[in-house]
Amino acid sequence: MDDRRVQLQIEVIRVTYRIERRRRDSPTMEAFRERARSILADLEQETRAKPALQASLARARDELDGDGGGTA
Repeated sequence: MDDRRVQLQIEVIRVTYRIERRRRDSPTMEAFRERARSILADLEQETRAKPALQASLARARDELDGDGGGTA
């Protein structure tokens, strides 16, 4: 998979999370987080030896795990 597609998939997770966390109850959001973590884990191999993608993946994980809702 090319770098752009990997980056777009990571961003889809981050943007969707930011929108949905305001609308959904805790059990629904926990299910979303679990699925998002699974997708990010699948993308991890695509980010090897690509520091920019690794950083983006780490930011997405931090946001999901810390409920940061940041703007990075």
